[in-house]
Amino acid sequence: MESTGRERRLRRLWGPTSGRTVLMPIDQPVTMGPIAGLDAIDSQLVRLLAGAPNGIIGHRGVLRRVPAEAARSTGVVMHLSAGTALSGRGHVKKLTGDVVEAVRMGADAVSAQVTFGVPEETDMLHDLAQLAGACAQWGMPLLAMVYVAGVDPAAAPEKIAHAARAAAELGSDIVKVPYTGSADSFATVVDGCFAPVVMAGGEPSDSWEDVLLDVKDALSAGAAGVCIGRKVQQHAAPEAALADLHALVHANNPG
Repeated sequence: MESTGRERRLRRLWGPTSGRTVLMPIDQPVTMGPIAGLDAIDSQLVRLLAGAPNGIIGHRGVLRRVPAEAARSTGVVMHLSAGTALSGRGHVKKLTGDVVEAVRMGADAVSAQVTFGVPEETDMLHDLAQLAGACAQWGMPLLAMVYVAGVDPAAAPEKIAHAARAAAELGSDIVKVPYTGSADSFATVVDGCFAPVVMAGGEPSDSWEDVLLDVKDALSAGAAGVCIGRKVQQHAAPEAALADLHALVHANNPG
């Protein structure tokens, strides 16, 4: 049976043996400015891509700077929503692009963020649903980044599970969520979401070993991989950090 465009694009984001993924968002400077690890973007992109993430997630301006040779071996996800900390409400996102542009850029998927628990929640849900419809028309996979404002994920995993399920219900192919603090609680998120769930990195950590322990627990709970940015980008050796993630996520299998 011939595969669809959506299936072919999705395959570029998964390890061919493990069926899991190591994704790396590089979209953070729109919200937070030129943060460490992404401030000198051209040289840092070369270094980060040398670690061979399965996919990177960025806005159009940065994706245009990805070296062609790297784009051939790394999946590209175009991020289509934004908001800045300058507003004091950087968690409120609006669409900044569309699926047609992502197709023209050769993206393998698109992504958008929804922040639950704020007055603008329904606007962001509407945007996600509109994106899902366009993605279905163009055979483009959709990744939803979901967060619940003002909530400690470890204290309220049921709210993370609710947000993840809502994103899947509206048509997301992959759902990125914060880790909920334990394998048992994260399993409730994964089990309640019929789309593959990837673990977000969250705030930078002083202990890389603790990050790896969280990743290991998330995978044991059924996570389909990780989507970690600053904890890799601000690591003393980003290539080594990505190698660690590959070893866990892909269980030492290539890809």
